[in-house]
Amino acid sequence: MTARSFILYSIVTAILVVAAIVAISSRPASTMIARDRALIFPGVDEKLNDVVSFEIKSADRTYTVKRTSNGWGINELNGYKADFSKVKTVLVELAQMKFLEAKTSDPDRYERLNLRDVAVKGAKSRKITVVDKDGKVLASGLFGKLNEDLFGSGRGGIYMRVGENKQAWLVEGMLTDGKGPADWVNKKVVDIKRPRVKRLVVQSPRGLLTVVSRPVAKQKDFRLADIPKGKRQRGQWETNEMAKVLDKLELVDLKRAEEVPMPQDRLYKASIETFDGLLIHSEAIKVGKKYWARFSASIDSAATDIKKVKQAAKAFNARHMGFVYEVKEDKGKKLTCDYINLLEGAGIKACA
Repeated sequence: MTARSFILYSIVTAILVVAAIVAISSRPASTMIARDRALIFPGVDEKLNDVVSFEIKSADRTYTVKRTSNGWGINELNGYKADFSKVKTVLVELAQMKFLEAKTSDPDRYERLNLRDVAVKGAKSRKITVVDKDGKVLASGLFGKLNEDLFGSGRGGIYMRVGENKQAWLVEGMLTDGKGPADWVNKKVVDIKRPRVKRLVVQSPRGLLTVVSRPVAKQKDFRLADIPKGKRQRGQWETNEMAKVLDKLELVDLKRAEEVPMPQDRLYKASIETFDGLLIHSEAIKVGKKYWARFSASIDSAATDIKKVKQAAKAFNARHMGFVYEVKEDKGKKLTCDYINLLEGAGIKACA
């Protein structure tokens, strides 16, 4: 090796060493976190069975998840059944939260942590108050922005203010309370697979009918009725898709029926008949970009097992009568389908 080569080799080596040092020094330092930090709400873990309600307030909505004689329900939704696993998860999350780091107590800086009071228009915080059977407040706080990867994947934190205190904290623990009542309930409204469907009829506000049917279950394709002379259906796939309207139909949001006006001049009425004689009826409307629908069930006089189908219809009505659901666009378009939109040329107005 020549002297010149040796010098070049030494320079390159030195550069690589410096680069390695810089890379290592720029890595995030491991955070040493004490394990004996104080719980935010001490004692709650021992009183989970004594909790009777917790109120959730946001800038645009207030609702209460409350213990009932039949489990848990949403008080403002006439006791609509809440999912116990969700209730349990949130209570355990609150019980396990620990103080981690004090943040600002300056109200002018709350916004960046989503910790403005819920009374402030546009606030993104949620205020949660947990009460026991004696009316005692077990936990109360204002919750803001999540820091989901605070401790790495699967372990996060959240910014909050405890009780009415101005001091903001970053605390260890997550809160999966959701955005509204819909995140506390079983979102499945109904699940009827296409093989069970015999006939679907949608009546438009003008009284025009869209009928999709098949005579026997073994027939794969559904038939679109009354295709005008010189016209064709948009496609067999679209016609078949109409029969999947109740397949895994889930709610996006829910309200009491009287909270969503459904004027007759904009109302679509549908009826879905299964081969065993169950009839699911819907009344649906599009409000802005949202689709809202209410449902009921009855039985066909020719039902194969009247007792079984009658029980299914009764259970369905017991849960859904008196409520209206926001549904996803793909389901909403089917429940508000105009016949012309299943014919060729429908374009973006197609129902499926």
